[in-house]
Amino acid sequence: MNQAEEKAVKYTTGSGIFLHGDETFEIKNSNDFIMKRNKDGSVFFMADGKKVGGIEPLTEDEKMKSIQTQNPFVSQDLEGFRYSGTYNLDHQKTMDIVQIHHYYFNSPHSKLNYHVYFYTPFFNGDTAADFAHSFKIYHNGKLLQGINEDWTLSTEFATPTFEVLLGEKDKIGIAGPPLIAGKTDKFLWHFFGGTNEVSIITRGDFKVIATNKKSGEHERVLVQNSSMVWSYKFQKDSPLSPIEEVGSIHSIPVNMKFSKSGIYRLDTYFGGERFGSIVVEVK
Repeated sequence: MNQAEEKAVKYTTGSGIFLHGDETFEIKNSNDFIMKRNKDGSVFFMADGKKVGGIEPLTEDEKMKSIQTQNPFVSQDLEGFRYSGTYNLDHQKTMDIVQIHHYYFNSPHSKLNYHVYFYTPFFNGDTAADFAHSFKIYHNGKLLQGINEDWTLSTEFATPTFEVLLGEKDKIGIAGPPLIAGKTDKFLWHFFGGTNEVSIITRGDFKVIATNKKSGEHERVLVQNSSMVWSYKFQKDSPLSPIEEVGSIHSIPVNMKFSKSGIYRLDTYFGGERFGSIVVEVK
């Protein structure tokens, strides 16, 4: 019996496979909570002596049992994250917890699912997503990038007015000057589609998460009142701003600034739901 077969027989739980395997994980630090590492390989997020979230390695069976204990309000596949997986927004309504944001990340190397979860009201949707985006898995000390990442640079396409946008034709595009690191410039995002796309666009706040290809770090690039922000505030069901000449169903003028040169993937969200992404090169 080889080592792989022996491991599969001997260790049948996520914690057992993790503790005797060759993977590690990390998530960015915070001054608002501490991370307590447990003997079973899991991590608790602790604030004022209370648990406010955590990370645990699970098998597929353990993942399904975890989901079965929830009261999911939202359940969807992950898009725009380093690793594939699923996201659930779970209603609890206990004395200390209103909701739980559950992220299940599939390891590209093993059969482990990493359950990263955040309790409200300590975390909200934006802060939970921010920390979830920073989650990384390592194999023998080497960062696993994820099997679904696409870093192909977006191409230009022409609109009916012959205006050139950068993005994905009939889906998403951006108009503006060349992207120069350290410089704040004005841009116009355009969104295309039909009824399904309208239902996403009208969900609320507009958010852009910029991921640097080289570092894997996630950055704020939207600028508002001279400050870097994750999102622009919009009420749910706000009126759309189409530009008929261009063919878009909605458009948003923004100011953006990139901290450094390189290739970035810009993932866009409305009210926490992903709309689409473009990949750009910043000079």
